[in-house]
Amino acid sequence: MPGYSQFCPVAKTAELFAERWTPLIIRELCGGPTQFNMLKRRLPLMSKTLLTQRLRELERRGVVTIAEKESGAGHVYSLTPAGEEFRPLIEMMSVWGQRHTQNILVPEDLDPIFLLQSVQGQIPRPTYPAGRFVVCFVFRNLPKSTVAAKRYWIVFAHPNTDLCMKDPGYPIDVEVIADLDTFTRAWMGYIGLADEVARRGIAFEGPPDAVERVKALLALFDRPRERRFIFGPPEMVDAARA
Repeated sequence: MPGYSQFCPVAKTAELFAERWTPLIIRELCGGPTQFNMLKRRLPLMSKTLLTQRLRELERRGVVTIAEKESGAGHVYSLTPAGEEFRPLIEMMSVWGQRHTQNILVPEDLDPIFLLQSVQGQIPRPTYPAGRFVVCFVFRNLPKSTVAAKRYWIVFAHPNTDLCMKDPGYPIDVEVIADLDTFTRAWMGYIGLADEVARRGIAFEGPPDAVERVKALLALFDRPRERRFIFGPPEMVDAARA
């Protein structure tokens, strides 16, 4: 893309950071070193060719390092110290967006897989149940443009979690049945579970104590509250929620 032809550091930073998709690539790399396929799964609408181009450009600009995997084919992508300095900017963009973009969400923005990947990544490991604990999500009113399934499972097996697209075969502790839009807004903190739209659009099925555990794990509250997202590796999420 052509530059702004200004020496101003804001202009020069914008030439790099304000490229389409670049902030989202940096957002993903804030979670720690990762591989190409994982980036592609988190950015499904970005072509492989464009993702490769952006990563190479970020490497050339000193924002990203690209290293060969210790074993097997492929590469590992991570932020350099200069790239890490974008982390506060990503966090500020998240807070600003929560406060000022709620009214411009459209059905095409909703994705159950991306939602549950985000849910999974924001749960601190010290809060995981000691034994296996399975939450099944059943989503209704999916966007017509999506080809995603309606049922998903998050399996807690301390100290790990797995997001399953197929039935893992374990007994279900709690089933969450919800309109995708309503659940997304509740998890983001835009609405509370006690709000009328949430009471109509979200249902929890399971023993009361297990349901309360799910609400605590997912940080779902009766009243709206601003959610602070942690853009970092699991240990950073653990520390922030301690």
